Amino acid sequence: MSENNREPEKHPGNELAQFFAGLAMLCTGGYLFLQNVRVIDTSGLFAFFIGGRRMDGLVFVPLIASIIFLFYKYNIVSKICCVLSLLLIIANVISNLSLRWSSTSLFSTIVMFVLLFGGMGLLAKVLFANPEGSHGKQYK
Repeated sequence: MSENNREPEKHPGNELAQFFAGLAMLCTGGYLFLQNVRVIDTSGLFAFFIGGRRMDGLVFVPLIASIIFLFYKYNIVSKICCVLSLLLIIANVISNLSLRWSSTSLFSTIVMFVLLFGGMGLLAKVLFANPEGSHGKQYK
């Protein structure tokens, strides 16, 4: 049998080790990445004057109206109005947050991204492999 027609040897333990190594890399890189992101609330006293979106009490008016509507006439429309008003409050809270990257060294940034995206690559390699063990198309 020639070298080109030989089937690749399957090592089921190798794929399992790659999966757990990729998962560990992804978790470690994700943890380090999230440790360097700071969340800042921009809804302070002067946020309105510098371009921020402040809707402190006004965002609760649709919720109050939908709760009144829910108790007055209990139907699917009143439930949808309550859910939409809660989503409006959540969107308001999220829109008033700002994410900032804290300063780190270039080496730690590279290590973070290698762990994060290398772990993603290993997980994708194991999870999306063909059952025959080949990855991608094989051209002859």
